[in-house]
Amino acid sequence: MIIDLPDAGIILVAVLAFLSGLVTLYLYGKTRSVGVSEKIAPTNVERIDYYEKELIDMKIRLDAMELDGETFTKPDLPTKKVKSFDVPEVEEPEFVAPKPKAAPRVPNMSFEDSVTFVLKKITEGPMTSRDIEVIFGKSREHVSRLMKKLFEDGFVGRDTSIRPYRYTITDKGRERVGSGEGDVVYAVSQ
Repeated sequence: MIIDLPDAGIILVAVLAFLSGLVTLYLYGKTRSVGVSEKIAPTNVERIDYYEKELIDMKIRLDAMELDGETFTKPDLPTKKVKSFDVPEVEEPEFVAPKPKAAPRVPNMSFEDSVTFVLKKITEGPMTSRDIEVIFGKSREHVSRLMKKLFEDGFVGRDTSIRPYRYTITDKGRERVGSGEGDVVYAVSQ
């Protein structure tokens, strides 16, 4: 049987194509594995370290509970008895947290009484809405609406150059406090 050999140029091209394919596959595998290992492996290692520390911590807690006589593994097993030294038992007084002293609240007032109360307090000196809130014992929203209404009606002045705003009483406000009644009538819902 006679074998016809192809031209040497064709054989050389086929061998070079095969070798270039092998080199391409090798480089592709290297670049892909390097990129994957750098991005995924450290997070897995960090995650494993984190959970390992958590498990160790849980084991320590469980051992401490078992030393105290509690068991959480199998309830039907007897608990461990720990040898204790003869130490006289001393009753420790039970700690009772002192009750916080509640600030005296201003009794429920009508809107007119609230206006008079706030104007009298501002007459003593400039105040912020937070100061009024603390003294008045009402919510921030309530005080904000009240102070806005008093400002719009001209009973108080507002210093807007600093924050929080400071409120001062105006002449109209002094007249209102002095006479006890003003020329503005407010609707009060009950």
